[in-house]
Amino acid sequence: MKKFIIIGVAGFVAKRHLQAIKHNSGELIASHDINDSVGIIDSYFPESKFFNDISRFERFIDEFKRNKGSIDYLVICSPNYLHDFHIKLGLRHGMDVICEKPLVINPNLLSGLFEYEKKFDKNIYCLLQLRLKKNVQKMKNLLKNKGLKEININYVTPRGSWYDYSWKSDEEKSGGILINIGIHLFDFLTEVLGNAKDFKIIKYNNRESNGVLYFDNLKVNFNLSLNSKKFETKREIIIGAENINIDQNFSNNHSECYKQILNNNKTFLAKNCSKSIFLVNKMRISIGAINN
Repeated sequence: MKKFIIIGVAGFVAKRHLQAIKHNSGELIASHDINDSVGIIDSYFPESKFFNDISRFERFIDEFKRNKGSIDYLVICSPNYLHDFHIKLGLRHGMDVICEKPLVINPNLLSGLFEYEKKFDKNIYCLLQLRLKKNVQKMKNLLKNKGLKEININYVTPRGSWYDYSWKSDEEKSGGILINIGIHLFDFLTEVLGNAKDFKIIKYNNRESNGVLYFDNLKVNFNLSLNSKKFETKREIIIGAENINIDQNFSNNHSECYKQILNNNKTFLAKNCSKSIFLVNKMRISIGAINN
């Protein structure tokens, strides 16, 4: 049975990770969050430890390793701007790391993370559900069969007004909508189509962005939005007259991703999930969201 610990267990996405660990017969040893609204742990791992102080959490890790053996995985669900720090914490303590998207906001941090991977002989994985092989292959087959030069993607994940007052709406902490929401889409596209040759951002604000990506022989029009009058989630690719729903089982794909990671599937290794981080960084520079 694989042993896990989590940082950021009070967060929006942590429930999916708890479910995935449980579904894959893992054991949650302990978790950390600065917030203590974490009663959801009881629904999955009522015997696990919780710490809202990071130093006590690290002390527990050291004592557990000394007295009971190794911990296999650190799962990171903390705010995006803390991922780099928490990934290094996990590697230093001899754990493989499973990190929620995005791996980092700034691609300049990647080389340091890869050095840590090599130094401590551990792996970093990034949770990007759309890059599951079945999704990638389906998209490749559709594009090959249709032979189109242009497609449209509508990616709507509604969020209430709370979003505007959380760290997620802070460009420096989340990376903004292009990376906080769009990274799933851009990672999927670069996995299917390779590197984008060019792009154009038409609209950008905290809650919405749209533009165009240019790949070899294919133009992709995209729309990202947190707004929906009916508060309906839509993740759809429009290929010709066909509307492909990529929202099906999206929330449940964490369990399948965990299964593949535990089986050492290299698809989710950090070094294989980096192209989209560089792409989004260029986009953000182009609109003045960050300095070059």
